[in-house]
Order: sequence, then C-alpha cells, then structure tokens
Amino acid sequence: MSLDWEVLLARLADELTAKGKLSSPRWQAAFRATPRHVFVPDYFEQDSTGSWQQILVDGDDEALAKVYSNAGLFTDVDTDGRGVSSSSTPGLMTRMLELLDVRDDDRVLEIGTGTGYNTALLCAGLSDEQVFSIDIDYTEAARQRLASLGYRPALRTGDGISGIPNHAPFDRIIATVAITHIPAAWLDQLVDDGTVLADVKLNPAAGNLVLLRKRGHVAEGRFDAGQAWFMDMRHPNQPDPPTAADRASGTPERSTTNLPAVAWEQPVPWFLTCLTLGTPIDVGYRLDDNYRPVAARVSAHDGSWAEIDTTDTHPRAVTQAGPTRLWDAVEHAIQTWNTHDRPTWDRLGLTVTTDEQRVWLDSPDGPILGRLGT
Repeated sequence: MSLDWEVLLARLADELTAKGKLSSPRWQAAFRATPRHVFVPDYFEQDSTGSWQQILVDGDDEALAKVYSNAGLFTDVDTDGRGVSSSSTPGLMTRMLELLDVRDDDRVLEIGTGTGYNTALLCAGLSDEQVFSIDIDYTEAARQRLASLGYRPALRTGDGISGIPNHAPFDRIIATVAITHIPAAWLDQLVDDGTVLADVKLNPAAGNLVLLRKRGHVAEGRFDAGQAWFMDMRHPNQPDPPTAADRASGTPERSTTNLPAVAWEQPVPWFLTCLTLGTPIDVGYRLDDNYRPVAARVSAHDGSWAEIDTTDTHPRAVTQAGPTRLWDAVEHAIQTWNTHDRPTWDRLGLTVTTDEQRVWLDSPDGPILGRLGT
C-alpha cells in the first residue's frame, strides 16, 4: 500500500475544517487522532448490475482513499440486498459532535454503536470511562477495534430504544440511527438540563436532526439547519416491513397540479406531508417500455395510491384512489409551507412531554404543525 493513512486523515480533517464541520479544539484533536480504516476494514458497493461487492481496504490504495474521504460507506447488507449498517459521512459525525456541546466531565450515551468509529471519536474527545454505547448488533467487532486503540467504553448489545438504564443518568445522548419519535426511556435517563441529539425521520428523507434540552419533565429544541441521513433503528426480532396492500379498488380520482411531481425532493414540505398522514409511505416511479420514468408514485399500506405525471406537460395529471388521498395531503403540506414563507429546518422545533411530541413553527407558542406518534 503506497498511500499513508495519516496523510489522508490530515487532509480530510483540513477539508472538514475549511467547510466549518470541524472547529472546536476538542474534536479537532479527537478526529486527527482516530484512524477510520481501523473501524472500516471493508465496505460494500453496488456494481453496474446492482449487485453488492465487498471491498477490502487492506492493500487497496483506492479503497483506503475512499475511507478517508467525506463519504458514507455501507458496512453490511442483508440477504435481500438492503444496506443495514453504514459508517456515516465523517462531516456529519463531526457536525453532530460539535452540536452536542459536551463538557469535560459529561457522560455520553450513544445509540447505535455500528462500526465503533463515532464511539472512538467520543472516547478520544472525552475518555472511555465517560462513553456508553448500545446497538442491536456489531458491538463485539466494535469492542475489539476500540480495544486495539486502547479504548474500553461500556458497550451493550440490545434495543437502543431502551437506552442503558443501569448506567444512567447521562448528560448527553446522541443517536446515530433514525427514529420516528423520541423514546421516553432516553429522557428518563437524561439529567436535568441535559441534551439529546437525534435524527427524527417519519419516512425516508422526511425528517432531520433535532437537538433537545431537558428541563424538568419537558424536552424542547429546534431542528438543525443542515440535513442528516441515518439508517433506521432496528429492534430485536423485528418483523420484515409490511408489504404494500393491493391497490384500492374503486374509480380513481383524476385532477391536475402545477406542483413538482417528486414531492420528496422538497424536504420540509415532505416532512409536513408525512407528519400529517401519520403512516409510512412508499415512493417510486412508473417506467415506460424504455425504462424511463413517466410518473412519480406514492402509496400507503391501506391501499391508497397516487401517480403524478413526470413528463413535460403542464399542468401535470394526477390520479389517486383509496381511503387516504395522498396527493391531497402533499398539496395541503406545500400550501402550509408557502403560507408560512417556506420555512427552513431551523424554523421548526419539537417539544416532548409525557403526553405528546408536537412539532411547532418559530417558537413553542407558535403554530403547531403536527404531532409525532409514540
């Protein structure tokens, strides 16, 4: 291997610093001292046929350079060809660590150990005695990798939704998996005035990081101005995702729209759509005989569906059917977004109490945009 990983790491650290994703002395030192290839000895890429290929890093300069780039890497796939674990984009990791705003003596709970790389950054920035991490899988491999660098944090194998109660309380909780709501157990294990940073996702691309501070029995805060992407949290004995129901019968309703066909490319309105519907939505395309997309498609598990023409015709044709008028929900969400001057993520916030989790605009006393299911 001709490339020097230390040179590559320094170059990546300089890149993240220049982009404003790595600034504090604590995380500068931690990042520059932590070799990512120890935690990502291999990764998976899809070839031109869509098949996953395992890429071994040892002895492969191109693979080593990829590990030390600001790129997320799939580290495990299942038998159905779905990515189930990944090493997130380094810039996202450092941005989250900066947002966490730890103090010297803070005890940090990490939900989602994964490869152990982010755990190592926490250990390097604090000490391993202050770091606790849980994952449904991968913890033994992470333990060995961490030990190779001299770190021995408390790792647990289990359902992250329950936290680690026997090591509570924690000053900070950071989740590197996507969740649909803030679990009550996390807030129970958080000290008063402690913070939790998590990626709230109601559907793929429908959500973002939110940073909450706990005061008494209430946790409150804003969504981050940027964008985050994490794998969904998995649970023990979790059933396969439900298959989409057969399309609803009855006469489809036809209309037209001047809105973009691919609603999920507008993150905030798409989040508002999914918040309003409160049910998982599948998205995709209908292709013509030449495999070109001619319609965007959304469907729900109650059989409801909608298709929106993606050709150059205006206005676009819309067809929908079923008990839930999916495109109507999209139109309503975009209308709400426009009415409030197209708010960006940082104008949205979340308040969590023992009774509800409500999403608001501009301030906790401002308009309520919807509620997360629990």
